[in-house]
Parts: sequence; structure tokens; C-alpha cells
Amino acid sequence: MISIEIDFIYFFVSLFFLHRCLVSVSSEENKNLLLLYWMGTSFLGFLFLLSLSRWGIIGFGWETKSFFLVLTKFNLILFFTYQTLEERIFSFRRSIGFLLTLLLFVFFSSFFFWIQIFQTEIHAEDQALFLPFTIAVGAFVWSREMFWTNPNPMESKLGEGKNIHLSFLFLPCFLYVLSPFTTNYGFVEMIASVLLVSISSLVGFLLISQILKVSIPEEAEMGVWVGTVSFSSSLGAELLVTIPLAFFVGMFARGMYFYLDGLDWSRSGKRGVVAFLIPSILGIFLPFLVREPKDWVHAPYVLLGVQVLYFLSFYLVSSLVFGVLLLFKPKSE
Repeated sequence: MISIEIDFIYFFVSLFFLHRCLVSVSSEENKNLLLLYWMGTSFLGFLFLLSLSRWGIIGFGWETKSFFLVLTKFNLILFFTYQTLEERIFSFRRSIGFLLTLLLFVFFSSFFFWIQIFQTEIHAEDQALFLPFTIAVGAFVWSREMFWTNPNPMESKLGEGKNIHLSFLFLPCFLYVLSPFTTNYGFVEMIASVLLVSISSLVGFLLISQILKVSIPEEAEMGVWVGTVSFSSSLGAELLVTIPLAFFVGMFARGMYFYLDGLDWSRSGKRGVVAFLIPSILGIFLPFLVREPKDWVHAPYVLLGVQVLYFLSFYLVSSLVFGVLLLFKPKSE
């Protein structure tokens, strides 16, 4: 009974990821369309998993029999799915937009299998196991800023004036539901350490904003994203090491936002790179700084090669998928 209640809490929290996406959409019509895509994909996904289970087939990452935990993972994966194109998904015809959402959902769902391969065959250093998702989103964001500018630039400018939603402040920390520790009682203690690290990076992020005397939209949430993703590969490291380091990581991320601001990137592009891509790159290499050599699974140079391969595999494949999507870009743009 307790397990069911905990799974329901996870599911309830995961709905905030849906709410986060809906808040970022400027048009009421598009909000309804996003909700339709989201619910339709969840329904088909659940129906597919149910069909597989009837045949005795269980996919990697979907071993649970908990209805709420399955829906929780659906919500988290659909959150990443929306982040890849954001409002660009609405520039397609509705049937095409739904199909692309479904295909991207399948693409991200396959990550559970590839993560399992990397962990069992070459032993990549990644404790939380959601780093590939943020790497992929970062690749999509970078690529779309290079090759697919925002189709609604006026809406992007209007979005600059939106209030910061503090209800999403610690939302990134709940990505750890995708980790393999959610059934362990130590999960609560792990989340507590993640919160401390995230707050440290948030303080560093906000400090640079105060020094520059420039406030940016969603800066508090981005500061937490930086700490949560960057240190996801180094769980269990000494807090006396990670907390001060997270402070400087937050400062660095805010400096990168300032640099991208000078390049006249869109707001969503700057947010995506700072919240997903940069922390993912840092997460690949931070184990060298915060974990003792005796805890490394490989020799230093071998581990370096494994970590680089881990990053490039998901980054390049995601960039390739974006290139394929670009072929179907609406001609009107």
C-alpha cells in the first residue's frame, strides 16, 4: 500500500512537468493542442506496453507493474519530447505534429535500452542515469538555434515579460524519479543532497545576475537545473566538495547565458543550452573532480574515453534525428 502511495506522489509531481510546458506556450489554442498530443501519446504508449506485457515482453526501463510509475515516466519523457522543438511543433499540421511527438517519444523511450548497454558493457560513470536525456535535449536546442529560428519571434519577445514561476523552482530535482534508486529508502536522503547542491548552484547563478545588475526570466529555475544535471553523474560524492563546486558551476552557467545573450539567441534557446547542454557536458567530466580515483571504474584515460563516447553517442544521434526532422520543416517558414 505504501508503495502505491509513493508512486501516486511521483505521478502527481510529474504533472508539474506538463504544467511547466503549458505555461511556456503563448497561445490558448496551442495549449489545448499540446494537451491533446500529450494525452494521446500517453494513451498509445500505455496501450503498447500493455500489449507487450500480454505477450510476456518487457522493455528496458518499463519493468514496473505500477500504473502510476509508468505514467510518471511518460510525463517525464514527454517533457523532454516537448523541449526538443517547443512551439515549433505547432507549425506542422496537427496530424504531422502528433506523429512527430509520438516518434520523438519513442526515440526518448529507447534511451533506457541504450543506457543499460552503456552501464553493463563499458561502465560509463553516470549515477542517476538521466544524463543522456538532457544531452539529447541540449543537442536539439543547439541545432534548432543554428538551423531553425523561432517562427514566432514576437511571441518570444512577449515571453520575456512573463513572471518567474517559483512553483517550478525545484522541479528539476524530481528527474531523479528516472534513476534506479526510487524504490530505495535512501532515495529521500539522495534527493536532500541534490537539493543542497542545486541551491548552491542557484546562489552562484543569482550572484552573477546581481553583479551584472541584469535579471533574466526563469533565472531561479535555471540555476537549479544547472546544479541538478551537472552533479547527477556524481551522486554520493562528499558534500564538502560538491557544494562549493556547485556554487562556481552556477556562476559559470550564468556567464554563459550572458555570452549567449550577446549572440541574440532566442529566450528558449538560451534557456535550453544553459539548463540542459552545458550541465550535461559538465556532468560528463565532474566525476574526475568530485570522486576519488579509487572509486573510478576505469583507469583515468580509459574513463575519459568512455565518458566522451557516452556524450557523443547521444549528442550525435540526437543531432542526426533533428537533421531528419529539418527535412519536414514547413515550407511556409
